[in-house]
Amino acid sequence: MSTIRAHTDENGIVNITGNLTFNANEMMLELGDRYHFMFGDIKKLIQEKLPTKLSTKDISDLYNNGTTMEFYSDKNIWCYLCVRPSDCANYMFSHIDSENRDNNFIRIREGVKFFYNNNFDIFIVTTS
Repeated sequence: MSTIRAHTDENGIVNITGNLTFNANEMMLELGDRYHFMFGDIKKLIQEKLPTKLSTKDISDLYNNGTTMEFYSDKNIWCYLCVRPSDCANYMFSHIDSENRDNNFIRIREGVKFFYNNNFDIFIVTTS
């Protein structure tokens, strides 16, 4: 289970501590709801701002080639957002999270593939 905690210090800076889970079944228990803490209304975000969902080819590219930081930075990827179409429940993978950088980004590659195989739509949120 993830042990992520956010707290604000005396200077108003939010600090995030803890670890993210590597267990896909636990990730399913940690899905965010339609109103994401960072992105707001996921349904509106998908309709108005995000490009087309990723294809099988895109998922294969991530899985096979997403083993270096350059893969993500060259494409201006900030995160992958996995969204269940029926209710907009979601899970986010960012390559900047330390757990996602470990072992050639295996958590992000396996996690996105898991959600894709479980009929979630996958979107890329870019830095620009």
